[in-house]
Amino acid sequence: MAGIKNRIEGRSPRLSLVLYVLSLAALVFALVSLGWAVWPSGREVKTFTIPAGTLPGAQAGETYASLAEYTLQVSWPRWIRAGEAGEILVVLSEIDSSEESVLDRETQVILIEPSIIRLPLDPPGRTQINLGAQQALRQTWTVQGAISGEFPGKLVVSFGFYDEALGELAPVPVAVVDLTIRVVTLWGLARGLAVWLGVVGLALWGALFLLGRVVAE
Repeated sequence: MAGIKNRIEGRSPRLSLVLYVLSLAALVFALVSLGWAVWPSGREVKTFTIPAGTLPGAQAGETYASLAEYTLQVSWPRWIRAGEAGEILVVLSEIDSSEESVLDRETQVILIEPSIIRLPLDPPGRTQINLGAQQALRQTWTVQGAISGEFPGKLVVSFGFYDEALGELAPVPVAVVDLTIRVVTLWGLARGLAVWLGVVGLALWGALFLLGRVVAE
C-alpha cells in the first residue's frame, strides 16, 4: 500500500504541471481568438487639394474648370474580416471663398467611381452629385469581404461638364486613388465563431487551472 501511495504522490506534480501547461495553451488560444475578433482595422487616408480654375486634365481646346478650391479626402480600411463589410469614404469640401465669389455660381457636377477587383460595392457603378456653392460632399460605399485575399482597386473622382456635341456629360478626372483592401480570416473562422471559441477557451483555461491546483494539493 505504501508503494502505491508513493507512486500516486510522485505523479501528482507531473499531472499538475501538464494541467497548467494545457490551461496556458487554452488561454493563449482564447486571447488570440477574441483579440482577432475585436481588433479594430486601421484606415488608409489620402488628401488632395483641387485648385480653382482650368483643370489640367481637360482636353485641348476646352476650358473646363473647377469653380472653387476644394479639399478632397479619400479613406478606406486596410483590412476587413471575411464575411463582414468595410466602408470607403469620400469627403469633398470647399475651401473658404468670399461671398462675392459664390453669387450666382453654377453647381459643380461631381462624378465618383470606385472599383475593387472581385469585391462587391454598394452602391455599384458611378455616382453623380451636384455640388452647390459652399456645400460639402460626404459619400460612402460599402465593400463586402466576400472572400479572403488581397484585392487592389481604384477610385476616380471627376468633374462633369456637359458636352453639347455629344449630348452627355464629359468627365474630367481630378484625382485617381489606387487602393488595396485585404480580407482576412483566422484559421478559416468567421468572427462569430472566433468569439464563441474564445469564450470556450477561457472557460477551459479556468477549469484546467483549478483542476491543476486541486491535483497539486
